[in-house]
Amino acid sequence: MKEFIVVPTAAYSHSQMLRDIDALKITYPELIRCEMAGFSVEGRELPLIQAGTGKRKVFFCAAHHARDYITSAYLMYAVNVYVKAAFENHKVGRYDMRELLSSCTMYVMPMINPDGVALVQGGFKAVQNAKRVKKMVRVRPSYSEWMANINGVDLGRQYPSLWEKKYTVITEPASELYNGEEPASEPEVLSVMRVCKSRTFVSALAFYAKGETIDYADNNTDEKITEAFTLAKRLSMVSGYAMNTVCDNPGVYAAGFENWFRQEFLRPALHINLSPATGGAMPHHDRSFFSLVWDKAKALCAETMSVASKQEIQISE
Repeated sequence: MKEFIVVPTAAYSHSQMLRDIDALKITYPELIRCEMAGFSVEGRELPLIQAGTGKRKVFFCAAHHARDYITSAYLMYAVNVYVKAAFENHKVGRYDMRELLSSCTMYVMPMINPDGVALVQGGFKAVQNAKRVKKMVRVRPSYSEWMANINGVDLGRQYPSLWEKKYTVITEPASELYNGEEPASEPEVLSVMRVCKSRTFVSALAFYAKGETIDYADNNTDEKITEAFTLAKRLSMVSGYAMNTVCDNPGVYAAGFENWFRQEFLRPALHINLSPATGGAMPHHDRSFFSLVWDKAKALCAETMSVASKQEIQISE
């Protein structure tokens, strides 16, 4: 029986993630592949993990927001748990992972914003141009609370879906809430968009910290994607997370990854807040990963694949 490679109970860094991906590829060569989807502003790699061999593709991504790096640990640990179970022919809860990963492939971008994560975890010594970062507007007092990428652009407000209607009071590079000068100006966002446009994903999940909620629809696409409610309901049942109502204010929902994915492909894309809404904007303590995140969220990706494996859609190679 193989040991777990990913240890999610310490601050999960970009360098640790790359080491874990290499170890997973070596340990499970028939189930794990990886390519580089692009690079961050400071040149850090944006890996795209492929876990499984199935034709149905599901996309999972995390850490658009720098302080949400616990979501990167979550996705990496989920990949490790799922492929280990498939390799050993064990179930994860009620899920037969060997069967699921033979019908579906998980496409995983675990850390969209590695430069911001480096700043949150390591301070100015971890970034290339500390002087430039220091000049940016700081919405909150601590750099541990930073959300944006290293250009001071909030990646959760960058996608070309009603971008011009996204409300903000921040009009220059900042720790959060700055939409950028134009949509999709940032290399991290462009990398995600390329990944999604080059493949046919049945559905997509984007993970954020704090809230234990699921957003599944906005009034721009709600009536066009009826299966999104069913998926959200299933994920709510296996996690206990609350489903938010359909948002009707583009000033609130516009320009997010999920909203863009739904608009672009007319397929379900859910925004999931993994951890409890406690502690303000500071990251949760990593040592509590299992009680904060995993205990409730461990079935989210498996259930999403289970739903995808039963959907009748046209699959492109």
